[in-house]
Amino acid sequence: MRYRLIIFALMLLMFSGVCVLDFEVSQSKPDAAVDARMSSIYALAGEFRTVFANLLWIKADHYHHEFIQHNPDWVQNDELVGLVNLIVMLDPQFIEAYANGAYIYADGQEDPEQALAFLTKGIANNPKCRELHQIAAVMYAARLDQPEKALPHAKLAVRYSEDEWYRSRAQRLLSTVEEEVEERQAQHSN
Repeated sequence: MRYRLIIFALMLLMFSGVCVLDFEVSQSKPDAAVDARMSSIYALAGEFRTVFANLLWIKADHYHHEFIQHNPDWVQNDELVGLVNLIVMLDPQFIEAYANGAYIYADGQEDPEQALAFLTKGIANNPKCRELHQIAAVMYAARLDQPEKALPHAKLAVRYSEDEWYRSRAQRLLSTVEEEVEERQAQHSN
């Protein structure tokens, strides 16, 4: 217990330092005339944020697996949302955090609108991410019964699929969403 408290205090201290450093960096960005050494310092500050986000993800993953031992329905782990939000604040390109956070919002907290808001933030930070577009398409089509809004995300999931297996899954999703949209249009025209 004492060991965990010390580790937590050190992580909090490191996080505070990174936040102060990041704030100072963002307030005093150099102009183009500053030499390459200064830009290295700014890059290093960003790397600290990414490293800290990864450390938090390891902690969140450990906590998550402890939760699953007592409750196999992992989306009920509402306490994980705070860590996930902190992780994406530190590293806006952390895809897994956006994906897990969206599932927790949608299934655990039964708030698909909040899940979509979280995904929208993730997509804004990672516009070419197949996984986030695919999750958004499923949320719109299955959870909110809005296949018309799911369609653009399903198309983007296919476009950004680099692997053949993921592409085939995204294409099946796109076909399903297109069928739903066509059915809706046929119903409205009758």
